[in-house]
Amino acid sequence: MQLYSSRPGRAIWQVVGDLVAIGTIVAAIWISQQVREAIASLGAFGTQIEDAGGGFATTLTDAGDALAQVPFVGEGVAQPFRDGAGSADDLAAAGTALRGAVEAMATTVSTALWLLPVLLLVLIWLIPRLRFATRAGASRRLAETPAGRDLLALRALVGQPTAKVLTAAPDPLAALRTADRAGLDALAALELRAAGVRSQTA
Repeated sequence: MQLYSSRPGRAIWQVVGDLVAIGTIVAAIWISQQVREAIASLGAFGTQIEDAGGGFATTLTDAGDALAQVPFVGEGVAQPFRDGAGSADDLAAAGTALRGAVEAMATTVSTALWLLPVLLLVLIWLIPRLRFATRAGASRRLAETPAGRDLLALRALVGQPTAKVLTAAPDPLAALRTADRAGLDALAALELRAAGVRSQTA
């Protein structure tokens, strides 16, 4: 697989594009982690509520159990404390839910921050780079045989600008009809240059 063009100018831009794309991915991942940590830090408030609710519930439960030991009136006096302990447990559960919601939001936002740039880069950078590498590799393999070079010449005749075709072979149709090796090689070299492959005959 040929990753870079044999033409220096185009190869430089390909290298620059690759470096920018890789830098963008690294930056997106780093920023997403920073944002995740910043959002996740808000979950500390939920942890504080959870701890406070749990501690208050324990205190009220212990107080209710102690008051329940008082003869005759113990159960009646202890019941409000036990009810309060239940409310404190609800508060602790709310703190747990808040912490979970914050963690989920942090994960969602951070994932979006790196995933969206990566998907965009796949569309505007990775796919064209893979297309170039595939075309260059296939063209180089075709150039290794006379029949392959003839096919490259035909591709040039069909796909390359007319001015370039006529510059490479003043009478390209005659070159095809008569199997003029020089003309066909010139057309094949034109197609190879367009694919970013160095022509061995040019």
